[in-house]
Amino acid sequence: MTWIPLILILISLTIIVWVIYRKLPQVRVVDVSSIPSERERQIKEQIIMKKLQRLGGSQWRVVARGGVEIVKLLSRHGRRTVQKLYRLEQYYQKLKRSSGEGAHSYSDEIIHKRVEEAWELIEKDEFIPAEKIFIDIISHNPKSVVGYENLGNMYVKNAQYDQARETFQFALRLSPDDASVNVSLAELEIKLENPKSALSYLRRAIDKRSKNPRYLDFYIETALCAGSLKDARRGILLMKEVNPENQKIEEFEKRFQEMKDDYIERTSSPTADASQEE
Repeated sequence: MTWIPLILILISLTIIVWVIYRKLPQVRVVDVSSIPSERERQIKEQIIMKKLQRLGGSQWRVVARGGVEIVKLLSRHGRRTVQKLYRLEQYYQKLKRSSGEGAHSYSDEIIHKRVEEAWELIEKDEFIPAEKIFIDIISHNPKSVVGYENLGNMYVKNAQYDQARETFQFALRLSPDDASVNVSLAELEIKLENPKSALSYLRRAIDKRSKNPRYLDFYIETALCAGSLKDARRGILLMKEVNPENQKIEEFEKRFQEMKDDYIERTSSPTADASQEE
């Protein structure tokens, strides 16, 4: 009889719904984001989605249309609801197993070791396994600025500049005053030939780490390239305080004076642009 399979399906559906209803309160208690494997999956999905969106409008629309057609095809069959509920039950079982596993954060020592492993791979141009290590660090330590910054630096080295900026900006949201992340963003902007944008990040870095010789050197060089006399002068004065014996001070002062003289000459001209930056 044709109605027998229908009855069997309805009975199966009822049993599945009943099981899930019993388990649902427990599922709600489980903090999915606290499971490293789940966090890693979410981070990977975010990165993959952003990469797909960057492929271009036409390619993305083709993928989207394909997905819509598949959904329509599944909608024509009466088993979609049953399959969805079955997958939900399987997912609950997976969560139940995972929740008993160790979900502890990595220690600073482990993070340091893993970062070193990743950069050894990067030096061999093995970017995919290195990316996996950084994502693993982030999955265990979701607020790890070190993990995000190193992932961003890897993207810079691999010339994936959009991904690098997104990753650095996320790290900056976690720690807005982090001098190292601001310097990393400045280095990215320099690669993209945006010295004025780089300078804005370097100001923040210098505000926090005004005695760091490398930051000061980078700050002065960028200020001179961006044509900012004010920042160049500030950087040179700070460098004299921190390391008066630095041999680059004389060179910086010479370039600063040349830029200042040129500025005075241009601004004193009748046709000078009054909006010229000091």
